[in-house]
Amino acid sequence: RFGYVRTIDETVYERNKEAADQENRYVLHCMNTDRVCVFTDNGKVHLLKLLDVPYGKFRDKGTPVDNLCNYNSSEESMIYVASLSDVINTHLVFATSQAMFKQVDGSEFNVSKRTIAATKLGPEDKVTAVLPLGEATHIALRTRRGIFLRFDISEVPEKKKAAIGVRGIRLTADDTVEEVYLLDKNNEIIITYNDKEIALNKLKLGHRDTKGTKLRI
Repeated sequence: RFGYVRTIDETVYERNKEAADQENRYVLHCMNTDRVCVFTDNGKVHLLKLLDVPYGKFRDKGTPVDNLCNYNSSEESMIYVASLSDVINTHLVFATSQAMFKQVDGSEFNVSKRTIAATKLGPEDKVTAVLPLGEATHIALRTRRGIFLRFDISEVPEKKKAAIGVRGIRLTADDTVEEVYLLDKNNEIIITYNDKEIALNKLKLGHRDTKGTKLRI
């Protein structure tokens, strides 16, 4: 949660699984020859070699990610972290605060450079979410002003990493996209908003680039 990273043996993780899952923001299963992709809110992805991550005991604090790659915690925030082997085998859905959406083939991030642009951003825009597509059939979003919209994932086109994407929802001048969720047929996602539970899979189905609905709460 505080930007520290470490590697431990898989058997050590299995013995301490519950504590590890609670104490860490990301737990990745990967080979020590793999790399880790750190996607940030300013539209970059930093690639970190696992061999550069200190190997230690379960209770070791770890090393700041800042010290191991080009990530700078004072200027950017982590949005999504995954092993490169997982990233290249899926598509990633990008969403920004100004409601620009796209899908990107994960193989585009298999590069030799330590840092590249993961997406193109407009002025004053930030990446809100980077999500692995998986078996998702729909996408749901919530704005800062409490506007919800659910639409079919097929309405989000595949673009190159250098593209800016398409508009997901029509925002008012003072609104931004704050939360994005991918929904599939097998798992119901329930969130709490203003102390009320909302089943995202049951939201009225709309279309991309519409105004969305403000729920009566």
